[in-house]
Amino acid sequence: MLTAFDHIIIGVNDLPKADQIFAERLGLISSGGGNHPSGGTANRIIVIGDTYLELIAVRAQDEAQQSMLTRLAQGDGYMNFVLASDDIQHDSRAMFERGVKVIGPNEGSLKSANGISRSWQRTDVERPDLTQHYPFIIQHDSSGEERQRRLAGGNPPPSHPLGAQKVLSATLAVSDLSEASQRFQRIYGFAPSTPRQTTAWGAEVVSFVLSDKQQRLELSAPTAELQVKLPEEARLATHLHTFGESLYRITLGVKHFATSQHYLDIHKVSYTILQDEQPTLWIGPDQTSGALIVLQES
Repeated sequence: MLTAFDHIIIGVNDLPKADQIFAERLGLISSGGGNHPSGGTANRIIVIGDTYLELIAVRAQDEAQQSMLTRLAQGDGYMNFVLASDDIQHDSRAMFERGVKVIGPNEGSLKSANGISRSWQRTDVERPDLTQHYPFIIQHDSSGEERQRRLAGGNPPPSHPLGAQKVLSATLAVSDLSEASQRFQRIYGFAPSTPRQTTAWGAEVVSFVLSDKQQRLELSAPTAELQVKLPEEARLATHLHTFGESLYRITLGVKHFATSQHYLDIHKVSYTILQDEQPTLWIGPDQTSGALIVLQES
């Protein structure tokens, strides 16, 4: 079963700089990472609840995927996200039986700078690229607190000054919401919600609730932007025009909305507050290494 978001992939051109931005300005502290033995990449990991943000950069261009190089040539930002499976053999087979082209499960591993190793099995949809609009699925060799400890390089992950406690949702930009909803339902086996309109950020949205019922995969298509108060670079229509169907934003649950807002004010991070189903704080891609982040009290 596909249970939750495993991680969110944020591609960056300068890994130390992005790590510093997330830690010092955004209050999201990395605690693990290392060099992948293949693919020519290195990463830093920011553990938030049972999900983590992966800042990933190219360390050897001759080994890196061309799709990753092409995306990074457009600047930093989201590359994809990953869904956690508790039985990847079963889930891969079910996808195949629904007529989906799957690649895997295949083995992967990483060793951190301090020698902590972890491994996983991964199944890709259509093509084995990090940068694409279909999240791959993954099953790690550990779970719960042990997985968090390995992700954090052998220690319990730190708390975040921003107050982030969990990843609530990941939202993809799509051009045809009805078609995309049917396509994602066929690929991943999720049941879509009834579409809802939001004038706050100019979108029609369909949600898929993951099996742990704590997180949502969202598909969003632009609607009229007459009332949208977001900066141009943070708007859904702008993202779709620039990057095509791809991950548009993530929403983080924070303990105290006002406390998180105060932290950002102190560190001179600009943001926009919108009233959606509840107050939300939008940190634009110009502040976040290209990755639009929304905060919501939870």
